[in-house]
Amino acid sequence: MGGAAVRLGRDVGRPLLGLLAAAGALLGAAFPAAADDPPGHPADPWFALEHVLDVAVEMAPSDWDRLRRQAPTYEWVPLGDRAECPARPFAAVYSWFAADVTVNGRRYGNVGVRKKGSVDSLHEEKPALKLRFDRFVEGQALGGALERITLNNGVQDPSLLNTCLAYSVFADAGLPAPRCNYAAVTVNGAELGLYVHVEDVERSLLSRVFADPGGDLYEGWNSDFLPGFRGAFEKKTNEANGDRSAVDAVIAALADPSPAGLEALAAAVDLDRFLTFWAAEALTGHSGGYAAERTNYHFYREPGGRVVFIPWDTDYTFYPDTPEVMARGAIAHRLYGDAAWRAAYARRLRELLDTVWNETELLRRSERMAAIVQAHVLPGEREHAAGDADRVRRFIAARRAELLPLAAGTPAVRPARAEPACLVEPTTFELRFRTTWGSKDSADPFTAGSVTGNRQNGVEQPAGPSGATAGLAGAQDQALLGVEAAGVVTLVVMAPDSSIHGVTFWKAPDRFVDGSRWTIDRRRWSRWTGRPNGAAVKWSLPPGAAEPEHVSALNDVTIALDAAGTEPGAAVSGRLYGRTIGPLLGIAEPKTGAEPGAGLIINEVAARGAPRDWFELYNAGGAPLALAGFVFADDLTDRGRRTSFPAGLSIAPGAYLRIELDADGWPGFALGRDEELGIWQADGRLVAQVDWREGESGRGLSYARVPDVTGPFRTVIDPTPGAPNARR
Repeated sequence: MGGAAVRLGRDVGRPLLGLLAAAGALLGAAFPAAADDPPGHPADPWFALEHVLDVAVEMAPSDWDRLRRQAPTYEWVPLGDRAECPARPFAAVYSWFAADVTVNGRRYGNVGVRKKGSVDSLHEEKPALKLRFDRFVEGQALGGALERITLNNGVQDPSLLNTCLAYSVFADAGLPAPRCNYAAVTVNGAELGLYVHVEDVERSLLSRVFADPGGDLYEGWNSDFLPGFRGAFEKKTNEANGDRSAVDAVIAALADPSPAGLEALAAAVDLDRFLTFWAAEALTGHSGGYAAERTNYHFYREPGGRVVFIPWDTDYTFYPDTPEVMARGAIAHRLYGDAAWRAAYARRLRELLDTVWNETELLRRSERMAAIVQAHVLPGEREHAAGDADRVRRFIAARRAELLPLAAGTPAVRPARAEPACLVEPTTFELRFRTTWGSKDSADPFTAGSVTGNRQNGVEQPAGPSGATAGLAGAQDQALLGVEAAGVVTLVVMAPDSSIHGVTFWKAPDRFVDGSRWTIDRRRWSRWTGRPNGAAVKWSLPPGAAEPEHVSALNDVTIALDAAGTEPGAAVSGRLYGRTIGPLLGIAEPKTGAEPGAGLIINEVAARGAPRDWFELYNAGGAPLALAGFVFADDLTDRGRRTSFPAGLSIAPGAYLRIELDADGWPGFALGRDEELGIWQADGRLVAQVDWREGESGRGLSYARVPDVTGPFRTVIDPTPGAPNARR
């Protein structure tokens, strides 16, 4: 049956669903649900393995182009002297778009769709997607059961087996784990291929696997229980209360190297379940999970309970050469360094090898999934998927032998625990330059051209001596740059200490013509063959030094030439703009005291106000605050929804201001029952925000800070616009 499915195209293969289900005796036992699944859970049918969803998305072509090209704008930098890492700065680049979505023949209007993923899973032609049925239509849900669905593109897993197979191992081990199956997706009639449909880790999953779903859920991505990374965990439930005690308790326990620290850790984390989670990550080779890389995981603490880990994004599993000892995560690293806990981990690994890692069953399960994949994957991907499925089978067959020494308690070297890199938002910059072709080898670049209009985060930078050169790269330059021929432009600025700071970019000579424009984006290099014929770097030259230092690539920059030519003496002028970490050309953003917007607080929101919705602002600063330089929106991610405050609005120190919303006066803006509100500076830096769920700001109620101004948000029954918030 599996062989027959391999040869069938997608359109022919879909009627095979019932036949595949009937052939369970040949393809293996029924794919198990999590042990804690209650009977008759309303979402069960949507995750049955043979129930391949047919998802058709229809949206404005321009919106689809914007969606699929969006990408994170964060950069990786060492923690350094930063007191705190920001939480998930890249999420803001993904905008929600409205679409009509048809699932298995039933049409849903005005569904929210956005891109999903970071780094390795990014793809423009087949982007991973999040669909939120209730984003724009309150209460809308797929089949009345699922408000959200996640569609993973399988870029890191051509077999499309890893995710569902790994989650099944976690579930067999008695751990909370998402359910998953498959979905065939089209967008505006174009087939994108087969996706992995994964259950979101949110309230519906919590209610399915925990007795009390009202606790605190966090997502971890490039984050760990270290003091500097407290803010790097994204809180997914109870966000408004500001309580991060679940994180703080673990951080404090790990900071204590004594036996008392281990006791405190056991009080904060369900270490028995953590041992099982840790062992399951080792079994499946989840090298992108918590224990190995401090990424792709969730953890949940029931009210009054302890932290429990939940796996996530298991697409990079079942790969060869996965390390046996995964102990870089702070909790795993601490336990592996203690002889008693290391022995307990070895015993748990042995138990799972005896009870969960059943090679015969896992191979049957993988064959069953592979048959479904072959019946629905696009024809051009079928051979690649089948070949990669062999990789999964080989891993299953070999993993026991790889882990047996560790399970037997044989000591192994504990991996070094390096802190994760900090994710920070880059600085935006823009500058103009002017020079002439052939000046590249000028003895004095400061007389060969100039740099003007150097702006960073919208602020004009102090001017210093500047210069610019342009010309054809020589043979040595070509070897250094790895290109056969290139036009090179260098921009320099001299700092007050006489150090020189520069930017150099290069591109094929034929691109140096009037009106030429190109973008350099290192995130796309892996899709190209060989080096790109174009790049940009920034560098510095200390006083008296012969060689530049601190050379680093610019990842996301655009060069727009007003005039250019490759004849000697031809004018070369234009604009360079984009994003970078830290200052460009050595000139730091000037510090002018308090940040613009310091002291501006969202103090109260009435999302169902009578007769109109409103929100209240408070000025906690020491000077009057004009609002003309700020924008606000009812969406924290979609920049297109941001609206300017009217000219003339200001708030005196210690004063309140009620902003009343009228659909005619504020087009495109309306507060809802499950909504969010943000205020930004004109350059895009977030000043204040609040996010509430349905019921927290109902009719006749408000969502307000209690105590007034300083406290967390809570529902109050006596709204107080323009006055201190009451406690009721």
